[in-house]
Amino acid sequence: MRQARRHVAEDLRSVEGALASFARGVLGPDYTPELPRRMLHTLSLVASATDRRRLVTTMRALDTRAGALALTGKPVPVSWLPGAEAEALLQAWKTSKLAPARQLAAVLITLATTGLYGHPGPHWDRIGYQGPLGPPPEEPKRLHPLAIDEPTEMRCDVVVVGSGAGGGCAAGILAEAGLDVVVLEKGGYRNEADFHHRESQAMQELYLYGGSLTTTDLGCRVLAGSTLGGGTVVNYATTFQAPDYVLKQWAETSGIDAFVNGDMAASFEAVSRRVNVNTEHSRPSKRDELLRDGLTKLGWHNEPLPRAAKGCSHDVGCGWCGFGCRVGGKQSSMRTYLEDAAGHGARMVVGADVRKVIVSGDRAEGVEAVAAGHRLTVRARAVIAAAGAIETPALLLRSGVKGEVGKNLRLHPGTAAWGRFDDEVRAWEGTLQAVYSGEFRHWDGGWGPLFETVPIHPGAGSAAFPWLSASQHREMMTDYRHISFCANLTRDSSAGRVRIARDGSPRVDYKLNGDDQRRVAEGVIRAAQVLEAAGATEVSSPHALPCTYRPGTADAHRTWADETRERGYARDVTFFSYHQMGSCRMGTDPSTSVVDADNESHHVKDLYVMDGSTFPLASGVNPMLSIYAIAHRGATKLAARLS
Repeated sequence: MRQARRHVAEDLRSVEGALASFARGVLGPDYTPELPRRMLHTLSLVASATDRRRLVTTMRALDTRAGALALTGKPVPVSWLPGAEAEALLQAWKTSKLAPARQLAAVLITLATTGLYGHPGPHWDRIGYQGPLGPPPEEPKRLHPLAIDEPTEMRCDVVVVGSGAGGGCAAGILAEAGLDVVVLEKGGYRNEADFHHRESQAMQELYLYGGSLTTTDLGCRVLAGSTLGGGTVVNYATTFQAPDYVLKQWAETSGIDAFVNGDMAASFEAVSRRVNVNTEHSRPSKRDELLRDGLTKLGWHNEPLPRAAKGCSHDVGCGWCGFGCRVGGKQSSMRTYLEDAAGHGARMVVGADVRKVIVSGDRAEGVEAVAAGHRLTVRARAVIAAAGAIETPALLLRSGVKGEVGKNLRLHPGTAAWGRFDDEVRAWEGTLQAVYSGEFRHWDGGWGPLFETVPIHPGAGSAAFPWLSASQHREMMTDYRHISFCANLTRDSSAGRVRIARDGSPRVDYKLNGDDQRRVAEGVIRAAQVLEAAGATEVSSPHALPCTYRPGTADAHRTWADETRERGYARDVTFFSYHQMGSCRMGTDPSTSVVDADNESHHVKDLYVMDGSTFPLASGVNPMLSIYAIAHRGATKLAARLS
């Protein structure tokens, strides 16, 4: 046993040694001794055990003579390399024709940059980032989840898996109808008093897999909430109703008239009242002002974003609200429907990893979970899966539900054009989102982009900015306070898929089709026009090897636009997905959908899905309000059936 522990310790030292060398190559003089352990901890959050082992095994091999010879061409363990040689190795991998080499470089660069800039240190002073604005308030807990300290079996009318817009709303409606409801949340419970606003730690505490989830080709980073209240606790409170033309397409695709016959309209109205949708809390930040000014000068559509907020105070750190709203102004499901549910007797369990739905014959009878290391079984008359468009299909697949489960995934991929401004922008500050433009949303029959902005803190910003060398990236981060962007969120027609690995963890396959690549390219080109009109002195594309131009010279934008089109968006760009949908779509035809018009599974009775995975097609707008509305309608029908 002692010998085995010694071998494990030696392996970890070897892995940390390799990570340390690469971190020196990525960061140059900003390297700190804490980085290898931070990088290793981030690796531990990766969803798939197979992927974690592969990365660790690769690091271990690189720190041997034989492994280094095979992977680098030189029999020198990477932990022996000076920073300059590690940097050169990463540069070679980054531009390699071999996809695994490019992917390994991307992982190591992201681990190192976020491991530095997501944590406090002298680098924050260098880039002008002040970090959290003081300590969180002393706010008592308003919800009281049950503690699970032994193997437990519970019984109820309805068990709800997930507590975000879908699960929270469903729980509130069902509990208010007098039904006995149990809510199971995979994440923990953190309220205003816990929102410390430290970026890296908050990502690990509040986001699914600590924000480490990506598509299998690393082409898109997938961000979703994982806490009591789900994504509504960490999202930007943006509350668009799905546009009428989208609802019409949903009805045509699914065969469900409810999207256009008034049913959904009534639910939209009800949930909008409950979460207090308004535009009174949309005061523009500097980056929103730049977006609005550029759009206005071009004569393009722009208007305030509707948001689910009440009583926000814009001087208490709204830009940090993606790590939890300290003042309780964001009307998340934690502050609305879950409080409604608790007030009517609903029980909640956090830290509950639901592994499967209990199916007997053709009916769902409950779920099996692990909570605090103990087995938790919940028997119920009905099961609602509302864990989001990644975790819900993974749960159903682990439970043996087949058919179309996991197919037709949409990620609403986001990218941006970046601009440098003479004045400080401080893109991490201000209202989460205040202004948007739908100028081009009707491209190709309704598949065009929205333009928006979001606060970008240095950990995320350091990963989004291109890395060409340690000195180049350091210089760009030093200029961080002067950089803003125009985000381009294209309504995707591309269909991805959620599968499960051997350990049951989700794997996300997704690639943009040619039409979406073209629309993304044209959207970024127009986003650059917005930044130029707003006064940017330099504009860059989002490519890993960016295309850059300086406004003011003849034909500068046109030449740049041609270059970005030629470069394309097939492999040289990392997208970000804040909105996942469609992987358990609603429809009347079991051969093309997972649940019916009442949100019940086509194949398993008493199993319902009420979250964004039910969207028949992409929404093209921030999906929270549509998820609320679908859950409101579905839960209202289920309550009538069970009462």
